[in-house]
Amino acid sequence: MNLNKYDITISNDYIITTADAPIEPTQSLGAAMFTNLRLNQESIAQIDAKTGQQDTFGQLLQRSIRTVLHMRDKGITRDHIITLCAKNNLNVGVPYIATQFLGAKMASIDPSFSPQEMNHLLNTVRPKIIFATSESVRAIGEVLKEISLDAELVVLGKSTKHTEFSEFLKPHADEDKFEPVEIHDLKETALIYFSSGTTGLPKGICLNHYGFLGHSLNSKVSKNVDEEWFASVLPRMSFPPTILLYTSQYWISAGAMLLSSILEGYCRLICEDFDGKEIWNLFQRFKPSVLLLTPVQAIEMLVNKRIDVDVSCIISIIIIGSAISKEYVLKLRSTFPQTDIYSGYGQTEVCGPVVMFKPMDKHHRELSKRSDKIESVGLPMPGTRLRVVDTETGEHLGPNQRGELLLKSKFTMNGYYKVDSSDTFDKDGWLKTGDIVYYDTDLCFYIVDRIKEAFKYQGWFIAPTVLENVLLEHPAVKLAVVIGIPHNDGHHPMGLVVLNDDSEVSENELEKFVEDRVPERQRLRAGVRFIKLVPVTVTGKVKRSQLKQMVLGGKL
Repeated sequence: MNLNKYDITISNDYIITTADAPIEPTQSLGAAMFTNLRLNQESIAQIDAKTGQQDTFGQLLQRSIRTVLHMRDKGITRDHIITLCAKNNLNVGVPYIATQFLGAKMASIDPSFSPQEMNHLLNTVRPKIIFATSESVRAIGEVLKEISLDAELVVLGKSTKHTEFSEFLKPHADEDKFEPVEIHDLKETALIYFSSGTTGLPKGICLNHYGFLGHSLNSKVSKNVDEEWFASVLPRMSFPPTILLYTSQYWISAGAMLLSSILEGYCRLICEDFDGKEIWNLFQRFKPSVLLLTPVQAIEMLVNKRIDVDVSCIISIIIIGSAISKEYVLKLRSTFPQTDIYSGYGQTEVCGPVVMFKPMDKHHRELSKRSDKIESVGLPMPGTRLRVVDTETGEHLGPNQRGELLLKSKFTMNGYYKVDSSDTFDKDGWLKTGDIVYYDTDLCFYIVDRIKEAFKYQGWFIAPTVLENVLLEHPAVKLAVVIGIPHNDGHHPMGLVVLNDDSEVSENELEKFVEDRVPERQRLRAGVRFIKLVPVTVTGKVKRSQLKQMVLGGKL
């Protein structure tokens, strides 16, 4: 089968191949950012949603140059890892860009992390310098002592104890003649993003210059631009076109949006914390063209719907992080009748979206509007090969057959940082996603479930073993299994517990026991249930899927 208008073919053995990515990266991330920041110096790069303060690409470039020069003066080199742990503000992108100018590696963590999570992540990458906003400084300082790491802590704010970021923004004698460090091998690691594995221990995903830049350059390319649609939405768009998102630089979506805004010259609306009511005021005040929201953010926005706000400026809403139900897609379409609603499917291991409808592509748009495609995550992206296989036999599966998605991409990661990644690929080099999917006869893909034990809540991975280990700390608990119960905002963890003989403890007491020991997002939101035994395979592995089906079927 050859679907020429989509540039996708499918072989007799059901290997799906897209057209090669047409744009070949020839620069490093730092060089590409430097070139485009200079080209767009007068354009608005970002706006602080709280204060309304604007920042041009020229101002962003100047601060990034000064920062990298002061980093270099402190002995930071391309061999070092830099960490960013900050809530969104106008300066958050500066260390990120400066790190790429230097040719070093950026490994961000999220300010909401518990001290235990910070301990593991910082001990994994052991950065030379950490840029953090004030709310994270104390926790990071304690962690640095625990792991005996002599890293400089720089505060994006005021501090009497640590270096203030303002020191990095002072004029430098060499700023007018600065050029980014030249990277000859574009397959060198540029970024480390963390992803939770089924063991519960996050792994550092090493992305290279070629992959991250190449994915960004090719993700929107189309030879079938819907010019009629584009002309129709231009009168509704604000200028510069503005994109609104809330994710911190811990998430690949934030890094990808920073890069693409620099490459394409559009503006980012910098928002610190999501508020389902306040977002409607942002629509009125800043008239964004594109929204990037997680499912739970989209749902909260709908709950706080305001009919007095003109939303015609919003051209696209893109759902990120996890799937959203058909029910809420329909509600979004009703609330935003002139807006395209998209979701996609991505893997950090291949630098972002793998399957998605392209908003600018005429044929993609036609498919996405069909009622039978409402739950589809789209068509395969350029430069990708995919196949769906039976989880037991490995047999290649055809349309409308459910199996695990395997993929190959020219943008694939270098591997996991200091962790063997061989198990992530099969013997022929296909990346095993751990996700159950199917595709229809139009080669539109649908996500069904996850093979992996981990599941998502509000876009965050929840590792069952972490919560199981917490439950096992309680003296009354003999065995514990945590499963994910489907919910509108992902999956809610449920603890299934076998008690020790003669133990007396209630379900609520165990819920509270866990709540007191984990971050808020890891609470057992689906509760605790007592069971008499845990079903296992002959090799001793817990039959999680059986337990989950028993709970969902009302048998537990």
